[in-house]
Parts: sequence; structure tokens; C-alpha cells
Amino acid sequence: MKRVLLTGGPTNEYIDEVMKITNMATGASALTMAEAFSRLPDTEVTLIGAKSLRNHKQFSDQSYTYIPVETTEDMDKALEKESSKPYDLVIHSAAVGDYTPQYSFRLEDMAAELAHKLQNTQITPEKILSVLTNPDCKVKDDGKISSYEPHLTVKLGLTKKLIGTLKERFPSARLIGFKLLDKVSKEQLINTATELCRTNNVDYIVANDLSDINQGLRRCYLVNKDGYTGQEFTSNEDIFTFAASLL
Repeated sequence: MKRVLLTGGPTNEYIDEVMKITNMATGASALTMAEAFSRLPDTEVTLIGAKSLRNHKQFSDQSYTYIPVETTEDMDKALEKESSKPYDLVIHSAAVGDYTPQYSFRLEDMAAELAHKLQNTQITPEKILSVLTNPDCKVKDDGKISSYEPHLTVKLGLTKKLIGTLKERFPSARLIGFKLLDKVSKEQLINTATELCRTNNVDYIVANDLSDINQGLRRCYLVNKDGYTGQEFTSNEDIFTFAASLL
């Protein structure tokens, strides 16, 4: 029995109980591959994916295990739980959000707090930053923030880079990650993907450019730790065919 684990779709990071930030990922690649892998004989497939995948026309979890998640933290916990199983192949195609809201504030309140705390003291960038990173004027966000805040501001922080956890969690699995950039040269795209591959100790990165996608083109380059492999994919089916060859 072979085991395949995929991640797919966007993560959602909440500003309050109603508002959230996300990205434009649809999860189509992960859904296509999950369905294709599930048709292979003696292959067990698990997909960790955004709850929004249920609304995609390609969604069907009858032939594979679907673990719905919402936030980056949710996906992190799901990956940790699945790491107890002996997977042969892990494909991390989820568009994990780069940023997550840390807190919100009104610009008027922040201006007043800065003025109060910095009066009669020497104003330095460090002192200003100390107020901005942990102010007293945070808006209460454990419910719904008012719809009438003309100067509401959201402080963002970095999310955990889940690709960097894969090798430790799945040491015996072949690992494939994805990298999306925008309006860069092929050389820069490949160099960035190569460095990502080396830094995170994954076997392959599938790299593509958002500007190609916006023009209706599907052009992905397969990169490993040595650089561009010479393989180019033009469809999700192409990516699946390569990935399946690793089993």
C-alpha cells in the first residue's frame, strides 16, 4: 500500500469573527491530483485542504480522505497529526498565506497613544516601533468589529512556513513543493525555486509565474536542489504524471 498526502487551496486568516484575509488559490491542482492518485491501485490518498474546496466543481472526497482546515495554524496541526503515518509522497501545493492579522486599531487612537507615550521623551524609531508592535489601543476582535470604522488598521505578522516542516515530519517521503512569483524572468523564478528547495530540504519545487496564469497560460518548471531539471508542465495532469512516477 502506497500513501500520498496532499495539501491544497488557500488558508484564511481572521481579522475578527467575520472578516478574514485570504488569497486567490482555488485548490484545483490538489483536487485533480487527489482524484488521480486515488485511481491508482493500492494507493491511499489524504488531502488536507481549505474548507472552501467543498464548493469547487471538482471536489469529491468519496475516493480519498479529506481533512478540512481554515487557517495556517489548522493546516500545521493537521500536518503534525498526519506525520505519525508512513507516507511515501507528500505534495504541498496549498497556497499558505504569508501574513496573518495580529491585531487591529483605529488610527486616531494610535496617534493619541503615540503622542502621550512619547511626550517629553526623545523620539526614536525604536520607541515608536515598541508602541506600534504592542499598543494599548487594540480594538477588541473576539466578536465583530464595527462596520463604521473609517480608519481601521490591521497589523499583520508572518505565518509559519509549513514547507520548512515537511522533511522533519516526513523524513522517508518524497517531497514536492510549489512556488509562485509574479512578473519575474525565468532565470529568477528558477533560482528562487532552487534556493527554496535547498533551504527546506525538499526533493522538487514546481515553479510558475502569476503573470502567465493571468494570461491563460499554464507553464510550470520542475526544479530540484541542482536547479532546473529541464521538465516543463502545462497541466495538472502533467504534474500528476511526474509525481506518480516517484511512487
